[in-house]
Amino acid sequence: MALSSVSTLLERFGDAVWRADALAEAASADGGVLPSGHALLDVQLPGGGWPLGALSEVLQVPGDAAEWRLLLPALSTLNRSVVLVGAPHLPFGPALAAQGLDLRRLIQVQASTVAQRLWAAEQALRCSEVAALLVWLSQVRSEHLRRLHLAAQAHRCLLCVFRPASAQGESSPAVLRLLLGVAAGPPTASSPEDDLAVQILKRRGPPLSEVLQLPARPVALSAVLAFNAVPLASAAGWVGPTRSAVSVPEPLTGDTPTPWPEPAYALDRLVAAA
Repeated sequence: MALSSVSTLLERFGDAVWRADALAEAASADGGVLPSGHALLDVQLPGGGWPLGALSEVLQVPGDAAEWRLLLPALSTLNRSVVLVGAPHLPFGPALAAQGLDLRRLIQVQASTVAQRLWAAEQALRCSEVAALLVWLSQVRSEHLRRLHLAAQAHRCLLCVFRPASAQGESSPAVLRLLLGVAAGPPTASSPEDDLAVQILKRRGPPLSEVLQLPARPVALSAVLAFNAVPLASAAGWVGPTRSAVSVPEPLTGDTPTPWPEPAYALDRLVAAA
C-alpha cells in the first residue's frame, strides 16, 4: 500500500485506527474491559482493564498459585457466575469471601484431561449467565486457544487461560499475555513477600520491559489470615452451594479434541442437574 493511501486511511478513520506505538483504547473489538482492581496494572492495559470477549493468557511457574491474588479484585465486582475449569486446588472460601467474591456464584467444573477442559470451557462460554471463565491448561495447541477466543467473542465474558511459564515461547492468539510470579527480594513493611510480579508479554500497544510489582494482600484478607486458620476440609462448604462442583462427562477420547463433538448439553444443564 502506498504511503499516500495510508495517510488517506488515517485521515478518514482518525481515532478508529490503532497505532502500534500507543495503547489501544480497548483490547477487543467491542467487548470492552473490566478494571483489574490493580491501578498500576490498569495503566498499562489497553482500555484500562481485562479485555472482555477475548482471550487473556496468564503464564506462571507451577506451584506459584498466584492467579487468585491477581484476578480477585476484578472477579469480586461481577454479578453473574464465575466458572472454574480444571482448577488445580480447591478454592479457599473464607479468603475469597473476605475479598468480596459472592461464593454462591462460584462454579467449579472437575475435568482432568485437556479434551474435557476444552469442551467444558466452550460450553461455559455459551452460557449467558457466565461472567468469567477461568481455565487451567498445561499443554494445548494454538488452534484450540483460538477456538476459545472466538467463542468468547459472542458474549462480554472474561476468558482467562492459565498455562505454565514454559509455554512463553509458544504462539498464542491471546490479545493479552502476562507472565505472573511472586515479587523477588526480601519482604518489607511496604512490600510483603506475597506481592505479585507481573510482566506484560503481549498487548495491543508498545512493548513494556518493566516488571510491575502489585500489592496482593488487601486489608480484609490480612484480617482473615491473621485469624485462626480454617482446616481445608471444613472450608469445602465455602466453595458454594451443592451445584458448585460439577463432574464433566466423557464425550471425548484422548487429549486432542479435533474436531470437538457437538455437545450433548450445555453447562447450565449440567449445573441444574447437579
